[in-house]
Parts: sequence; structure tokens; C-alpha cells
Amino acid sequence: MSNIPSLDPERTPAKRWWVEKLARRLPLIDVLREDREVHGGLNHPGCQVIVLHRLANWAQQPTSPTALRRTVGPLARLGLALTKTMYGIELPAEVTLGRRVRIVHQNGIVIHPDVVIEDDVLIRQNVTIGLRGDNDEAEPHAVPVIRSGASFGAGAVAVGPIEIGENALVGANAVVTRDVPADGKAVAAPTRVEGPPDRRPVLRGIVGG
Repeated sequence: MSNIPSLDPERTPAKRWWVEKLARRLPLIDVLREDREVHGGLNHPGCQVIVLHRLANWAQQPTSPTALRRTVGPLARLGLALTKTMYGIELPAEVTLGRRVRIVHQNGIVIHPDVVIEDDVLIRQNVTIGLRGDNDEAEPHAVPVIRSGASFGAGAVAVGPIEIGENALVGANAVVTRDVPADGKAVAAPTRVEGPPDRRPVLRGIVGG
């Protein structure tokens, strides 16, 4: 499935005229520009992985120019393999990825190839989105759909044929196996905090020295 939508008529034009002209002919350029802006620059690991993902996915589309597909596709897939090792972010080219998706921190991120992630989703470190693990053969494509504006805290897990609704929050270390409604929250059990043992000195009866 293609991840590259048509040019947004309400978009902010590019500052450089040649980038704007190129974006109007190739909407992928505009999507990459948004990725750079939401990550604060191409030096961000999350931005690098998403850019490589988009290039690899674009090269899979039959409508893309053949000459570019043969060059860009293998290079982008090689880049994804390298960044998986370097940054610990597994984002296969087959994932359907919306616009302005942010990977805030690296390490421990695993996303199944069949996952659908819509626009403006935020993903932090150690997030897993994919199969449940106990039904892989019976339901090989039973993976989550992540709606626009959803946010994943560190260590969050979403597995199985579920939907994370628009602007929903999956809290840190939460394990989600059923739908989360729009604007809803899925949070892990809070940690119980216990104080140290009472080490105050025992005052024995001292009366008059």
C-alpha cells in the first residue's frame, strides 16, 4: 500500500522555489519536508529511519519512475537494515505510515509490516506494535490500526487486531490487547512506593539523667 498522499492544498509552501516546484510534481518531497520539520532536522535518528522507510515504500509503487525505483529502493532498504542495527528501530518498508509521524527516542522499537499508522502519531522508545504472539498462524495479519494523533509512551505495547483511536494515549509500559477509543487512555498499573524502614532511634526511658 502506498503511504504517499496527494499534495495537501492547505500546506505551507516550501521556502526554496525549486523545492516547491519539485514537491508539486512529486508529493513525496513534501512529505519528507514535513518529517524533517517535526523532528527538528535530518540529524535526528527517528527522522532518518522514517525518511528511509518512505523512500523504500515509494520505490515499491508501480507508478514510481523505473530508473529511480531500481536505484532508490535497494539503497533505502540497505539504510533501513543499517539503522535497525544502529538505532534499534525496526520500521519495515511495508508499514503504512501517515504524515508527520514522530519517533521521539530510539532503541527497542518494533513495528509489524502490516501495521497501519495514520497522521501525527508519536512513538517513544521500546514501543512494540504488532501480533499478539499466540495467534500468528491463525491470524497472520491481525495487527493494530493506529489512528491520527495517537501517542505511545516509553515501553508501550499494542498487539492484536485492535484500533487505537484518534488522539488516544497509550501510557508508559501499558500492554494493550483491545480497542482504545478516541481521546481515551490506556495506562499501566501504577508502581507502589514504599518508604524505608523506620530507623529512628528508640528513646529508652531517660528520666533525670
